[in-house]
Amino acid sequence: MSKLRSFFRLLLYLLGGILLLVLGFWSQGSSFDAIHKMRQMERVPHVFAQHVVPVEVSTLGKAEKSKKHGLLKSRYTKTNCFYYRYLKEREKRDSEGDTKWVTVEKGSRAANFFLSDPSGRVLVEIESGGVQPNLDKDYEYEKGKFRYSEWRIEEGEEVFAMAMGSKFQQDLSLRFDLPGAYVPILSNADGLENRSNFGNRGILLSAFGVALLCFGCLLLCFVFRVHRVLLFLILVSSASSGVMIFTGCKMLKLDLKEGYNRMARTEKVYTNEISKIIGGAFKWEDLTVKARILDPIKRSRVLGLREDFIASIERTNAIINRFPENVLAPIWGIQPWPSKLQNTDGFIKDSVIEETPIPWWSGLIWGTVASLVLFLGLYYGFRKIKTKRYIENIPTTLSAGLAYGPAEVKGKVKFNNNSFLRGPETGLKCIYFRHKITKKVRSGKKTKIVVIKDDEKMTPFLCQDSEGITKVAPKGAEINATLKLKRKSGRKTYYEWHIAEDTSIYLLGSAIVDENSGDSLILSKGIDSFPFILSDETENEVMLRQSKAGLFGIGLAQNGFVCLTLAIFGSIGSFAASDFLFCALLSPLFLALCMIGLMYNDLIFLRNRVKRAWANIEVSLKKRSDLLPNLEKIVKGYLSHEQSTLESVSRLRSALVGKTSYSPSEVDYVMKEESAVTGRLLAIRESHPDLKGDQMMNDFMNRLTRMENEVALMRAGYNDGIERYRTVKGRIPEIFIAKTFKFEEIELLKFSVKVHQVPSLDFSSRSDAISDQNFSSELIQKQSNEHEGNIPLQTYIHKDGEQYGPYTVDQIKSFVEHGNFAQTDQACWDGKNWNTIQDIPGFTKS
Repeated sequence: MSKLRSFFRLLLYLLGGILLLVLGFWSQGSSFDAIHKMRQMERVPHVFAQHVVPVEVSTLGKAEKSKKHGLLKSRYTKTNCFYYRYLKEREKRDSEGDTKWVTVEKGSRAANFFLSDPSGRVLVEIESGGVQPNLDKDYEYEKGKFRYSEWRIEEGEEVFAMAMGSKFQQDLSLRFDLPGAYVPILSNADGLENRSNFGNRGILLSAFGVALLCFGCLLLCFVFRVHRVLLFLILVSSASSGVMIFTGCKMLKLDLKEGYNRMARTEKVYTNEISKIIGGAFKWEDLTVKARILDPIKRSRVLGLREDFIASIERTNAIINRFPENVLAPIWGIQPWPSKLQNTDGFIKDSVIEETPIPWWSGLIWGTVASLVLFLGLYYGFRKIKTKRYIENIPTTLSAGLAYGPAEVKGKVKFNNNSFLRGPETGLKCIYFRHKITKKVRSGKKTKIVVIKDDEKMTPFLCQDSEGITKVAPKGAEINATLKLKRKSGRKTYYEWHIAEDTSIYLLGSAIVDENSGDSLILSKGIDSFPFILSDETENEVMLRQSKAGLFGIGLAQNGFVCLTLAIFGSIGSFAASDFLFCALLSPLFLALCMIGLMYNDLIFLRNRVKRAWANIEVSLKKRSDLLPNLEKIVKGYLSHEQSTLESVSRLRSALVGKTSYSPSEVDYVMKEESAVTGRLLAIRESHPDLKGDQMMNDFMNRLTRMENEVALMRAGYNDGIERYRTVKGRIPEIFIAKTFKFEEIELLKFSVKVHQVPSLDFSSRSDAISDQNFSSELIQKQSNEHEGNIPLQTYIHKDGEQYGPYTVDQIKSFVEHGNFAQTDQACWDGKNWNTIQDIPGFTKS
């Protein structure tokens, strides 16, 4: 069943990926189609009504009545107008209780009208069709469950038109149904706003297309189990860049050829029109002189046509001379059109293409959303990818070779001291379970599922491999367990996930010194931000899970990056092909930045891993500074005949006391000396039964051995970290990053220390167990400093395997009153024998 489910999931991923790629390609094509329409509007300068000729024109004027066609009465308001569109809707409530408006009736009617400006007027043949006017809503009214709406063009209303000029006999008109390089527009918005709308639509579709391509590649990566970030980014970059470059070049070629053909057609039309007016052939450079002899109306039309033609040439050449059009145009056999500007000509306003920024609010929304997606995607994606790279970079360790620091372990679950849980639904023994209960709840006609219980429990356990066992404290782990049971009862559904004994598991976490035993490591959460993962999946499945989440985040970030750039270009009104080419190249740029960031983070992690291990070693060495003076007293008191041991302790003390930091060579020296001292003391203790039974001697040996074991366990982790750090730092291209950011060399620790068994402490003479578990060592230390001048008797206290002191009797009384010590706790005031606190000379019961 699971294999079948996995097959259908992969099939769904495959079909979804292909569908998203197809939709992404379509979206990019639609994006460039919108930009192409904006380009068509850019090439056509604004003309006055008197200067309309049979080519593509754009003009702005007020609607005036035509005697031949008259006015219409609108459907609902009976308002006089030249055009109206009506819509009748009914409010409908669906089965979920939501309401929506559905169309009951709609339609439109139109009558031809004149568009007038200061130069004259031109007929708008709207009855011929070819355009859907884009107008502001003039009327909306609700009555009962119905809503009535109207859009109108009324007499005197300002209207923008982009159309094809038409000439019938001597009459000129605007037609929207004739072929040409233009976008049929009849709108209340001016030309700049219409161009801005096309640009905004182009940005939206382009960003949407990049997102579809990205997630299409992501789903295909899931199908083929691709988890390498570099490969994913190459696929996404290739797909998005390839599609944008292909569709962009296709649009550029169409745009340039269309512009060139339009100019050839425009020159012919303008030449014929001017020749008819002046009555013969002419040269463009002499036209202003010839126009002087014409009557004012004809002179105005001739000079206006000349200016419009020059503006068309300059606009077309401005597009051809931009990058990359200036590179591609010669390849396609397109050259700039010869300019007709004369030295005597002043500035012609419409010869310059006005920038077309998207609305400021649109740019602000786009920029804000894109920035959020970028940074959230980077944060989430990098965090998951870092975990995935930890899984790849940290080798699997058998229990016998477990070293202090980050570790990866595989094995089977075993109960620790027969400690286990029971699954709430299955009743099976386990070390972890998650129990979830959901319920279907009705709210009106809607049904939703609510979670009424979702809790999890865990207990420490052992992980057994071929070489032994590793202790595991699962608290704080990210746990992935297989769903073991799902059952329905009425409206409730019960779920149980658990990890039972003998389940094969994968572990990634921090190996730290077990505080309870002191002579072994335990896998746990640790004190840093290193991930802690416990899963009953294989290592590869865990890695793929982290990789999927990471690639999703990186994909979001890339989409945000591209969208943010598009929003910036759109906000400044730049929609040149070079801008979209730059956006197409952003994916490879993002690839490079992500890979540099990931490799840099790897180096930082490995360096910090070594530094953390070194800091832990230094902390362990500093503990010896407090222990050694007392150890020296014991050696002098008990082992005065062991001169060599006494000298070793003295050398050890001089090497440690008063130092705040150490070099690797100093640590090597200290640990060699300490190893010799510890080994000698353990041997002496074994050969002298009187010392072996002495509680104070045992206590000091316990603490000394624990600290030596601590460093012995940390040393292996420290050296492993250095080896991995050196390996990664020496690879290409990491070596260039390491040299650029000056990642330093780190020395290995050369000393060799074996882990000793911690001497057990015998407190069988104690009459009662320690009852207060809330002992505050900070409070004791603070009060110890405050009472240093009291009775000279110095007493040591032993509680919960730890030794405190020395204290005066008054201090101990205070601790007992505050509940820090019990009167039955162990105390030593003569340096030899351990008794209870209540036996201390001068101690009086409170």
